[in-house]
Amino acid sequence: MDWKQLSSNQRFFLNVIIPSMYLVPLVGAFLLPKHFGFGFTPLIYFGLAIGAAGMLLWIGAMFSLGPRLAVLPGASDLVTRGVYRYLRHPLYVGIVLALLGLFLACGSIFGLAFLVLGVVPLNVARARWEDRALQEQFGEAYATYRRRTWF
Repeated sequence: MDWKQLSSNQRFFLNVIIPSMYLVPLVGAFLLPKHFGFGFTPLIYFGLAIGAAGMLLWIGAMFSLGPRLAVLPGASDLVTRGVYRYLRHPLYVGIVLALLGLFLACGSIFGLAFLVLGVVPLNVARARWEDRALQEQFGEAYATYRRRTWF
């Protein structure tokens, strides 16, 4: 999709609002009091491992997409290589895992609540929107891809 075709409101939403949805819990995780597991070393390491796996998945998804870095209507081809061979929405899964790991490692109830109540529903809604748009654009090819991949 050509970013120049988007309205100023759409560009603002994609460039400011959505990144802010991820920034708010990060700041909260560090500034608000810790309410569980803080200092429990196995939980910290477990959180860091989940977060690292999420970041690797996220980065792998970006490399698989190539220069366009977005799965939006207007895409010229259906990306099924790299991590997209297994997951339809690895960017969103990676984001959720990275944040989950961070919030577990920090012991942040605020972060976990924001993840469950804000980030996960937002990513699921975006994934459903993408599924519909890609189904319209690629038809049976996308239906076949969707049947053999998870989320």
